[in-house]
Amino acid sequence: MAEDRPAFVFPAFISDYREDPARDIPAFNDVFQSFLKTAAACTYEELLSFNPVSNPLIENELLNQYLSYIYGCSCARVLLNSGVIPGMMAGYSMGIYAALFIAGSISFETGMLFIQKAYGAIRNTLPHHHYGMCGVIGLSEKDIREIVLNSNLNLMIVNRNSEFSFILAGDSFHINVFILKAREEGALHARSLGVTIPYHTNNLTEAADEFSETVFTADVHSPVIPVISVLNQRRIDSVDCIREEVVKNIHTPFNWLATQKEMFSQGIGIFTECGPSMALYKNSKFISGSGKFVKWDSLFKK
Repeated sequence: MAEDRPAFVFPAFISDYREDPARDIPAFNDVFQSFLKTAAACTYEELLSFNPVSNPLIENELLNQYLSYIYGCSCARVLLNSGVIPGMMAGYSMGIYAALFIAGSISFETGMLFIQKAYGAIRNTLPHHHYGMCGVIGLSEKDIREIVLNSNLNLMIVNRNSEFSFILAGDSFHINVFILKAREEGALHARSLGVTIPYHTNNLTEAADEFSETVFTADVHSPVIPVISVLNQRRIDSVDCIREEVVKNIHTPFNWLATQKEMFSQGIGIFTECGPSMALYKNSKFISGSGKFVKWDSLFKK
C-alpha cells in the first residue's frame, strides 16, 4: 500500500451543511443526484425533495442516516473518479455502510437496505422507553465512570473519540443528569447528540438479532479496498467478517481513537472525512501521533 494514499472515513450522521465542501465541486451534484434517485426508488421517495439549502438540518433520524450514506458514497465516488484512491477506509458507527459500498463489498442498494432494516429492527424491538446519547469533552474515562456510578445512572460509554472525548448512551433522563454532573465536574463540553436510539449498547441486542436475518442473506463480497473495524481495529477482509461487523456494529461499543491510531500505524498519514460537516476533522485535533485530516475537496483532482 502506498503510504501517500489517504484514508477515507465516513461519519454516521450529518450535523449541518454550513461548511459543505461540495459547493465548490461541480461534479458532486450530478453524482449525488444520481445516487439520490436510486435511493428514492428503492426505499424512500421523499428523498427526492431534499435540498441542503432549504432544509440543511435533518431532524428525522432515518432520513439523516439515508442522506449521510448518500453523501458519503457521492463524495468518495467523486474522489475516485478524479483519481484519488484510498489506501484504507473506516466507517464511524453507521458510516460502515458507505465504507463497504466504496470497498466493493455491497451494492449501493444493499447499503440502503441495511440502513432501512436496521432502523426498522430497532424500532420493532426497542422497549417503549426514552433513550438518548451525549458527547463529553474534557473529562477522563475515570471521571466519567465515577459520575455514572455515584449517580446510579443507566449509561454506557459507547465510543472514545480521543483521550478526553467520549460518547455515552442510555436512558434519556439519565443523559440529562449526566450532562449537568459533567459540567459541574469541569467538562469543557457536554451536550445531547439529539438522537433517540442508544446505539452501540446492549439495549439493541435483540434488534441486531432481527437485523442479522437481512445481513446474512444479502449479497456480500470481500472488499477490494482495506476496511478497518472500529470495533476491534482489525481488517474486515472476508464475507464472514463483513456480516459479523455489520450486525455487531448495532449493539457493540467502538473506539474511534484506537481505529485512527491503527490506520496511522499501518502507514496512513492523511485522513479525509467523506461528509458535509467536519466533526471527525475537528475531533482529530485532539489525537496526537495519528496523522492529519484534510478537507476532502482539497484532494479532488480537477
